[in-house]
Amino acid sequence: MKIVFLVRRFYPAIGGVEKHTLAVGEELIKLNHQVTVVTLKHKPNLENEKIYRGIKIVRLPDQQNKFFLWKNLWQQRRIIKTADIVHCHDVFWWYMPFLLVYPFKPVFSTFHGWEGAWPVPLKFRLARKIWESLSWGNICVGDYLTKWYGTKADYVTYGGLYNFTFDRKKNYLNGKVKRGIFIGRLSEDNGIKEYLKAFKVLKKQGWKFIFIGDGPYAKSAAKLGLVTGFVSNLRPYLIQPSAIFAASYLTIWEALGYGRQVYTLYQNPLKKEYLEQFPAAPSIHISGSVQELLTQLNQPRPVCCQFPSWLEVAKIYLKLWQEKTAPSI
Repeated sequence: MKIVFLVRRFYPAIGGVEKHTLAVGEELIKLNHQVTVVTLKHKPNLENEKIYRGIKIVRLPDQQNKFFLWKNLWQQRRIIKTADIVHCHDVFWWYMPFLLVYPFKPVFSTFHGWEGAWPVPLKFRLARKIWESLSWGNICVGDYLTKWYGTKADYVTYGGLYNFTFDRKKNYLNGKVKRGIFIGRLSEDNGIKEYLKAFKVLKKQGWKFIFIGDGPYAKSAAKLGLVTGFVSNLRPYLIQPSAIFAASYLTIWEALGYGRQVYTLYQNPLKKEYLEQFPAAPSIHISGSVQELLTQLNQPRPVCCQFPSWLEVAKIYLKLWQEKTAPSI
């Protein structure tokens, strides 16, 4: 099949949606499908077109104005016209003008997360319902979206892991390591203010911290440890004995894959369900306060979850497309 992904940012940009679309695209290529990613040119030095790991990348000018974006996308309409499947990753509005031009083109959505605003604004919930109703089918990254956005998910996924060999049994935290690594955006929606309160206490006890990420609280974090910015490869950090503080599915999967103890905070009911419904929840430490987090540092847990592969995630996409389009493709 000829598959087109529409996504705001893509490799070499770093983030959960970027990693998800790249990994699924790679697996689809291995299964002999053709994958084209249409995305924005988030850095001026990037090529307009490129082949990366078998995926064709087409970059549009990074325009904030939706009409300029539609104009630029229209100039690439042949990509959509010749596609068997168009799949939108949180940007279904990009495709809306094409609904009239290609009314029988199979178009799908993946809803990757929430916008960080709590309570969830009505405009965001309405937009999701509109996109859901206009899509042939959808995939939700996390079951919490069905409650807080009212989405009727065809499939739910929590992402996956690349295959690698690592002896997790030898790398549990033994309670003596006083090294913490926070991974994620340094912003309020990730609970960074609460993490920083906990880290101030731990720093007085001799802990050292690394912050892998960036955001509004980067300067505050730098007072407690090293701020690296976002990195494309977490392995050099995860192979070192440390406690991992993270709040996103893909980061948690990867940290658990290296046998690390993972600690995460929630700040509202949505984030609480986001974490508690995660398949690996029994293997991580979930807390709703600084004091609870500090207490859990002395209560290590075994990593006892099953790790999904990106091939399994890609097969969810194929199953959805086949169910909703058979026998047309």
